[in-house]
Amino acid sequence: FNTLFNNYTMGLFKLVALLLAAGFIGAVDSRAINYPVTSASGLDSLSGPRSNHTAFAKALNTAQTSYMCKSEYIDFSDSAALSKFNIAWCPQNAYQTSNSVVWRLTAECGTTMIYPWDFQYGKIEARVRVSPGSGVVSTILLAGPDPADELDWEWVGKDTYTAQSMYFVKGQRVDPNAAFVHTPGDTPQDMAAGFHNYAIELNKDSVKWYIDDWLTRTLPKLDGVPFPSGAS
Repeated sequence: FNTLFNNYTMGLFKLVALLLAAGFIGAVDSRAINYPVTSASGLDSLSGPRSNHTAFAKALNTAQTSYMCKSEYIDFSDSAALSKFNIAWCPQNAYQTSNSVVWRLTAECGTTMIYPWDFQYGKIEARVRVSPGSGVVSTILLAGPDPADELDWEWVGKDTYTAQSMYFVKGQRVDPNAAFVHTPGDTPQDMAAGFHNYAIELNKDSVKWYIDDWLTRTLPKLDGVPFPSGAS
């Protein structure tokens, strides 16, 4: 089973991309990913890898700091593109072709790709062809340090006409049900048959999920209701 990523359009974000092999290796929870260092409030808007940020954590906890924002576009026709990611799980199962990166699922394992930059607010967008097959789950997620706030796009291989948007606050489901959506238009398309653009936008007062530039879901921030503002 292969999940293909074409070119990434990236802005102020870190991508954690996960291919789960529930049918072969048991049900794997994406929230079990552990980062080697922690992030302080305000740390996510730094322009730099998480490992370079920890020295500033104490100061950022006690003072407001402004940082220059930037966007990044990753083109997988560039042979060096995969080196921008940490392949934290089964690195042999993530490889580049002439214009994409493939996540391969074998009987031993799937794979995890982590884009190791933090952000506070911003938008992540990926052009993806998901993987079909019972027991296969493909995921794009934003996750903070444990206990993690998390924002997800998720595809279950037995139903590739449907995408699921989910969120967690401090590792807990707030909305007990995922929002199930399909591609724009009256006739849903098979998301394993071709590439589509999927985006998650985290704002101070809302989260938005998009397919092919079509806004499929908006989660507003409401007083007294847990909100995944720490997903990064």
